[in-house]
Amino acid sequence: MINLDNEDRKQLITLLRNLPELATERSRLEMLELAGLQQLAPMIDLSGTRFVAVSEIIRYLSNYGRLTYDNEALGLFLNTLKGFVAFQEQQFLDELLTKYDMMTPIAALPDIGQWQIEEKTEAVLEKIIGENTLRPIAFLQRGLEVARSVAYVRVQLGFKRQSGTGFLVAEDLLLTNNHVLPSLEQSQNSLFRFNYEDDFWGHAQPSEEYYPKPQGLFHTNQELDYTLIQLEGKPGEKWGWLPLLSRNLKRKERVNIIQHPAGRPKEVSFQNNFVEYIGGDVVQYVTSTLNGSSGAPVLNDGWEVVALHHAGGNLQEPTTQRRYFRNEGILVEKILTDLPPELSKLVQEGGKQSP
Repeated sequence: MINLDNEDRKQLITLLRNLPELATERSRLEMLELAGLQQLAPMIDLSGTRFVAVSEIIRYLSNYGRLTYDNEALGLFLNTLKGFVAFQEQQFLDELLTKYDMMTPIAALPDIGQWQIEEKTEAVLEKIIGENTLRPIAFLQRGLEVARSVAYVRVQLGFKRQSGTGFLVAEDLLLTNNHVLPSLEQSQNSLFRFNYEDDFWGHAQPSEEYYPKPQGLFHTNQELDYTLIQLEGKPGEKWGWLPLLSRNLKRKERVNIIQHPAGRPKEVSFQNNFVEYIGGDVVQYVTSTLNGSSGAPVLNDGWEVVALHHAGGNLQEPTTQRRYFRNEGILVEKILTDLPPELSKLVQEGGKQSP
């Protein structure tokens, strides 16, 4: 527990309330997570004005005490904020860390001095602006690996064609929406095209088409809007498949969608992609999609499937009845619970062998 004296507390609140990184409820949450305090964040009221929210954060973290043997919770928070303040303010935070034995401060940044008009890159200090969007480069590599399992779905309805998206959840089982493939009869006039995508210069890549397995497995649920269909030729042996396992998901997390929007070659949306609501059977998000994206995997930042995309527009939140313009997916755990036990076991065991 940290007992800040009144003068230190006032000066600290004055400093933090002026930080743009603490201007909104979302940015306050992001700063707590950046400091490694995500397990404490749900217990802190981050709403209200900057003064109220900053005062509450300081109060709670001061009273919480040590998160580890070496680190006070407040110390972790202040140490992280040093990267977002000016040199003199860094010195004040260092003094607090040392005075109240919160932790050993990180190395102080050098004083910038007066700004000058010059083009030397070393004259400007690096900063994280707003949300920390830094990712390891392997993030892109893993996304490409996962994308191999996603297929363009074409359905022939008499003289009409419609398209959607699907993805493999086992070596020969593909998941899509019920409204894309509503019946076994209609599925017989469908094809599934893998690697339907362009390279960076817009050149089409070699693709392969697969068809439903004759007398193969077909399971669908209109209410949860999903269809599981068996394909011939075991395409997963070449293209891989994605684990269909229950995952934890929270509001304001990011979700990425690999899809065939408007029937186009494969695309991915991973910007402006926050979860806005979780409730009932669904998750709602602002990740971009179009017609043709139905049946695409909704993936977290670890490229794990968390939902099956199925709708967009002026959607109602099941538990609040409020309406918002968002996109929506069916939560994976709801699909797993609905599947017959043998199929649920099959797709979960299949996931253990995926790439």
